Amino acid sequence: MYRAQLEAHPDAIELPAEQITAGLVRVAEQDGVVVGFAVLLAPSGGACELDGLFVEPEAMRGGVGRLLIEDAKSIARERGATRIDVVANPQALAFYEAVGFKPAGEARTRFGPAPRMTLAVGR
Repeated sequence: MYRAQLEAHPDAIELPAEQITAGLVRVAEQDGVVVGFAVLLAPSGGACELDGLFVEPEAMRGGVGRLLIEDAKSIARERGATRIDVVANPQALAFYEAVGFKPAGEARTRFGPAPRMTLAVGR
């Protein structure tokens, strides 16, 4: 959906080294190959922001994204958060809904409006 914009602005998908060294990035591997990752920011206002979620296209629909979300929920609870918020790619709405996220408004992104969603993680 955003291929042309991302090709024109590759910095939009950059994973800052600081997020890795701060322990905010979790990686999913299958048979020693990275098939996905999630970036969960530190809590603010009771929520952790899911700043990035990516699954290799050939690994999609294999449970990798669901496992990354379950891991993020556990980490958010450990950090004292009660929810995870995300600005969702419109093409990923069905996935986020399937793992329990609920609509929470709209965000403005550099590529246009996108849905905000939230997931309660309990304590």
